[in-house]
Amino acid sequence: MKIRSLLFSFIAFFFISMVTNLYFNLKINTLSEEISNIKIEIVELEIEKSNTELKHIKTFSTRNIELLSKTLNYKRLDIHNKNIDLVKPYKLEDENKTIIVSGFGGK
Repeated sequence: MKIRSLLFSFIAFFFISMVTNLYFNLKINTLSEEISNIKIEIVELEIEKSNTELKHIKTFSTRNIELLSKTLNYKRLDIHNKNIDLVKPYKLEDENKTIIVSGFGGK
């Protein structure tokens, strides 16, 4: 009787472990498939992003903007920066004094 119950429990344990193994393998396979789909989608989105950046660079490059301005009859203006109110960044109290630099040389 004891051997029979031991054999039955062994068979039940074997069957339960087999079923749980199959269940977890199915779950792992579905998750692996979802991950691979997400990776493919990421690659497609990266390709689309690079194509969009390339199109943006081609569209808004300096050469294309100049061509567009020529077709629309725009004129390029010269830029002259005139700063009349320039101030020295560090004003000395006495501009006639020589500046003494501390250091390891000579005087």
